[in-house]
Amino acid sequence: MVPHKGVNMNVKELKQFFKNVRSEQAEIQQLKDLIQQKEMSLYPKAITYDGLKVQVSPEDRFANECAAVADLQVELGASIMRLAKKQIQAEQLIRKLDDSNMRKVMRYYYLTTFDGQLPTWNQVAIKMNYYERYVKKLHGSALLELSRILLEEDLKKEDTL
Repeated sequence: MVPHKGVNMNVKELKQFFKNVRSEQAEIQQLKDLIQQKEMSLYPKAITYDGLKVQVSPEDRFANECAAVADLQVELGASIMRLAKKQIQAEQLIRKLDDSNMRKVMRYYYLTTFDGQLPTWNQVAIKMNYYERYVKKLHGSALLELSRILLEEDLKKEDTL
């Protein structure tokens, strides 16, 4: 789901949108890991010489692996583009929040990675120097506030029509 202007989103829909941003980030990390594994498999392994014979495989595995890496890189590029669009939309929503702590929680949890990994609630709490329970409460409040803001925006638009 993608938020569009003029479309009221309830808390559940907002949460799902932001979860989709995180899942896209996770998918990108998985693709990067898979590409790295495939690239590592391309490095030459030990060659066994048995007199004058050299063992080779009947099919060209190297070419197949190179093609697989290229396909994964294309998929990675498309995923990065999708993520960038979602992150722009998420940031536009987050900017609507007046409370800076709410904005920080939303950015840390949904738009930031720590060492290439998605942050846990505990990591966000440590980063913000708060208890995890308070960070989760801020998150819930931010979703409620965003839903209220979007509803008000929709009502204002209806009044002007």
